Amino acid sequence: MSEEPFEEEFIPLTSEGEPLTSIVFKGVKEEARKIIEFLKTDLLLEKRDYYRNILSNNGMLRKIIQRNYTKYCCLALDTSFTSPPLELTGGKLLVITRSHVFYGCRETGSIERTSTVGYVKFIQENETIGTPYSKIIEREFVVNVLKEKKNGRQEVDLVMLDGELFPRIPPGYVGRKSSESLIIKAYNRVLDLTQEMLELAEETSTIIVGIVKRVYGRDLQVVLGDPNIKINDKAFSTFILDNGEWINIGSYSEIAVSLSEYIRNYARNLEPRSLRSLNERLAWITRVIDCAPKTGDIRVAVYKAENPTYFMIATKIEALVPSGKQLDEIISYLSRITGVNGVPHPIDIVDSMGIIKRELLYLVQQQLYSELTSTMKNNKLALSIAGLTNPEKMTRVGFR
Repeated sequence: MSEEPFEEEFIPLTSEGEPLTSIVFKGVKEEARKIIEFLKTDLLLEKRDYYRNILSNNGMLRKIIQRNYTKYCCLALDTSFTSPPLELTGGKLLVITRSHVFYGCRETGSIERTSTVGYVKFIQENETIGTPYSKIIEREFVVNVLKEKKNGRQEVDLVMLDGELFPRIPPGYVGRKSSESLIIKAYNRVLDLTQEMLELAEETSTIIVGIVKRVYGRDLQVVLGDPNIKINDKAFSTFILDNGEWINIGSYSEIAVSLSEYIRNYARNLEPRSLRSLNERLAWITRVIDCAPKTGDIRVAVYKAENPTYFMIATKIEALVPSGKQLDEIISYLSRITGVNGVPHPIDIVDSMGIIKRELLYLVQQQLYSELTSTMKNNKLALSIAGLTNPEKMTRVGFR
């Protein structure tokens, strides 16, 4: 994706003898003024009821079903990785963990009810490769679980991922399967696994939900056809929704159509940066759907649970809803098990299970050094490869 030259100016708010806290408070006050101006918050306050009426009239704003007692055997899954990887003198050490927990299940077949496993990869290429590698590990596991279900050895009803379901892949990487680049190959492997996973989910009538914590997209701006909405979907929904409500944004195929129409209607009035961002988003969505057609069926929704959460935040999800299943029932279930952190409880569990602690990094680095020394019979060469590039960061890796 294209990058713009950095145009922001940082102006130090210094004053001789003035306490740092006072200086920082001045900076915060100035940033608050800029936020209010840029996000047009006065307009949001004025048009809240207007936006709610549009969403309601379009059938997008809905009440969460409260008396729905559907229970699912749920598999929650999370992957974590070192970002950036641990820098060694001979390369970089990437550590990935995959954690899962079965929630509300009587039987889990041959798979442990709860588990965390680790993977280690020594890399010398782009350190951002941890992102696609972690997604490969995540989706390979889900594919194996769904194959077990297809063969009658698993009873899971719903798979819950900590993160997005629709693959976040730079548009220029999509479909370039002949490329020699390792990171491009990895991203296209994610696409292939996603298509296989979604096909198996449909075949086995298994719901797959991604709980999207970090939200940058503004699909509601596009669907509502209002360039004045400057905040992301999660922030907008947190403001618009009352507890016990949700917004059905639509499928990614529908979002692509809305994006195309929005760009066509508003291109002349948009800032170059905004227009470029929208075109890149459209290119990303359409290319992913072209390479993995089933991703077009992934539905997007935002809900605000009935139970209070910290900051009363809304929760954005992406879901594959198989034939015979209803999204409103899924939202009702997710809302019922959403805790104070604003995410379903099983996601809270696996999120805490997969934390990569510095003690683990220490053990991995020391074990690699030991294995190299043992195999090469040369302590100096082993240290030249597995030593820390930045010894001043030794405490980060667990050295004392």
